[in-house]
Amino acid sequence: MHPKRIIYYGRFLKSWAGITGRLLWGMWQLTKLPQPAITIFGGARIKPDSEHAQKAFKLAKHLVAEGYSIITGGGPGIMEAANYGALEHLHECNLNGDIVCKPVVSAGIGLLRLNKEKSNPYVQTNILMEHFFIRKWLLVRYSVGFLVFPGGVGTLDELFEIVTLRQTERMQKAPILLMDSSYWQPIIDWLKEKPLKEKLMDENDLNIFRVIDSVEEACKIINKYCKK
Repeated sequence: MHPKRIIYYGRFLKSWAGITGRLLWGMWQLTKLPQPAITIFGGARIKPDSEHAQKAFKLAKHLVAEGYSIITGGGPGIMEAANYGALEHLHECNLNGDIVCKPVVSAGIGLLRLNKEKSNPYVQTNILMEHFFIRKWLLVRYSVGFLVFPGGVGTLDELFEIVTLRQTERMQKAPILLMDSSYWQPIIDWLKEKPLKEKLMDENDLNIFRVIDSVEEACKIINKYCKK
């Protein structure tokens, strides 16, 4: 019995060492980004010419102009649009000969072997993790604000992860903004009709996040709560 347990824990320690090493490497890579940083979540299946992608592009471009760095999951869809917007501002900044242009303004934290999903071409600092929980930790750890665009199960997982961290006071009081009320309102209504009515959550939990529709409003809120 004991030899089997020793083998089991030996395998675990080997895995743990690999996870820790990759985490430390990811943390080191993220220190290239000037602070403060904003994380943008959203669906990988969003088309580049969609309204959601255009908003993500415009929003990231505005935020970088305001002095923020951009962090995404590094994949296609909303993530690609956000990284593209960040890089576009940097390109324009360099063309204008602005001496305060930052060399690195965006990062992508991807996952190895994720449905053959490739990193988008606009990622400056590309960080690949092997485990979801490490990826999500890095997406949260270095950000002072979060913008969540429409997406599928993965985006919902990320949204409720950061909401739970705020609810349980495991994260600083960072703004969590949900872009596009027409997409998110049915989920908000369900939370009110089911968990809230059945006293499975507090009414204050609904104040942890805010639903918005415009890029201008998002920038205004981010600047209000995150500028310092």
